Amino acid sequence: MKKSKKIWLGVIGLFGLLFVLPFFIPTASYLAQFEHQASEILGVPVKINSAHIFFMPTPRIRIDGIVVGDAKQATVQSLTVIPTIRTIFSNTRVIQLTIDQPVFKESALPILTQFMNKPPSSAKPSVIVTAIDIHKLTLDWPKRKLPILDAEMRFDNDMQFLNALITSEDGQIEAEITPHEAGQAIVVKLQNWLLPLEKPWQVEQGRLDMMLHGSHLDISKFTLAMYGGTINGNATLDWQRQWKLNGQLHIKEVSLKTPTSMISVSTYLGGRLMANGRFAATASNAEALMNQLRAEFTFTVTQGVLYGMDLVKVASLLIKQNVAGGETQFDTFTGQLAISGKRYHLKRLNVSSGLLSAKGDISINAQEKLDGSGEVALKQSVGLVSVPVIVSGTVNQPVVLPSKAALAGAALGTAVLGPGLGTSLGSKAGSAMSGLKDLFGGD
Repeated sequence: MKKSKKIWLGVIGLFGLLFVLPFFIPTASYLAQFEHQASEILGVPVKINSAHIFFMPTPRIRIDGIVVGDAKQATVQSLTVIPTIRTIFSNTRVIQLTIDQPVFKESALPILTQFMNKPPSSAKPSVIVTAIDIHKLTLDWPKRKLPILDAEMRFDNDMQFLNALITSEDGQIEAEITPHEAGQAIVVKLQNWLLPLEKPWQVEQGRLDMMLHGSHLDISKFTLAMYGGTINGNATLDWQRQWKLNGQLHIKEVSLKTPTSMISVSTYLGGRLMANGRFAATASNAEALMNQLRAEFTFTVTQGVLYGMDLVKVASLLIKQNVAGGETQFDTFTGQLAISGKRYHLKRLNVSSGLLSAKGDISINAQEKLDGSGEVALKQSVGLVSVPVIVSGTVNQPVVLPSKAALAGAALGTAVLGPGLGTSLGSKAGSAMSGLKDLFGGD
C-alpha cells in the first residue's frame, strides 16, 4: 500500500515538474537566433514576440506573435513545433508544425514564391518537417472578400512534398495539391460559392484543373455551373515580373435575370445567354488586374425580356419624356461586348421579336453613364415604322428617347402624309438630315 502510494506521489510529482519546468527555461535568449534563422530562410526580416516550451501533453515549442517583412506582409498568431519523441536527441529531428491564424497580404506572394523556388540545400538537414497544419488562414486582399481557410500539408522523411488539402471554413472550397513532373497539380472544387467580385454572383458547382510552376499558373480547364447554365474555359496567370492574365471562356444557357438584376434593380435583362470570347490583363499587382481587363465577346440571348423599359411604347408614341417601367419581350438579342478596364462598349446590337426589331450601339463609361444611339422598328398595318433613338442616363436609370431630329421629322411627315407611313418617313428623314448636319459640322 505504501509502495503504491509512493508511486502515485512520484507520478504526480513528475507531472507537476513537467508543468512548472517551462517557466524556468530562459526562452527569450533564443528569440534572436530564431529570428535570424527565419529571416535567412524567407529572405525578409522576421520578428517574434515570445516563445514558450511545454512538456504536456507532448514536448513542444510555441512561438507567438510572428511578423514577416518590414511592411508586415504576413503575420502569425502562433507557431507550434512538435518534435517526434524518438528523434528529440537525434542529430536529425523530425517535427510537425501547427500554424494558427496566419494573415497573408497580397504583398506576401513574392515572398512565398521566392521561398518555393529556393533550391534545396545539398547539406543534410538537421530538421525534417513531415506535416504542416494551418488553422484559420486569412488572405487580406483589398476589395476582395475571401474565405477563411484551413490547410494540411504532408512531406516524406526526405522533405519531399506528398500532398496538401485546403478547405474553407464554410465548406464552399476544397483544393487538392499533389506533386507533378511539371510542377504542382491543383484541383479546386467549388460548392455554392460567391465570386469575390463587386457583384456576388453564385457558383452552384465548379471545378478548376490547374498546374502551378514557380510564378506561373496554368488553368487548363475550368467549369462553373451558374444560374441554370455553364461557364467553361481556360486561362494562364503569371506574376514573374508583372501580373499577366490571358484566357478564353464559353457561356452556355445561363439565365440572366438574377445576375443582371444585381447590376441594376430598375432595368435588367432576362433570357438565356450564349457567349464566347477572350480576355487579357496586365498590371503591377493582382488587385489592379480587373481594372486593366481587356475582353471581346460575342453573345446571343434567346427568349428574353428587357425589364423596366417598353421599347414598343417609346417608338410608337414618339414621346419627349422617358417612360419608366414596363417591359420588352424579344425572341433574340445578339451583339458584341468589348471591355476596357471599367469601360464597356456594346456594339452591333440587334433585337428581334414578332412585332419589334431594334439595333444600336451603347457605351458605358467608368462612372456607369450611358451614351448610345439606335433604331427601333415596329411592324404595323402600313408597314415598318422605324424610329431613331438615343440612349443616355446611367446603368441604374437608363433613358431611351427618339432623337430630336426624328421627332421633328415625324411631326412634319404626319402632317403631310398622315400617321403611319408619314410618321415613319418623316422620322427617318429627320434622322438623315441630322446626320448630314453632323457630317458637315453644322449646329
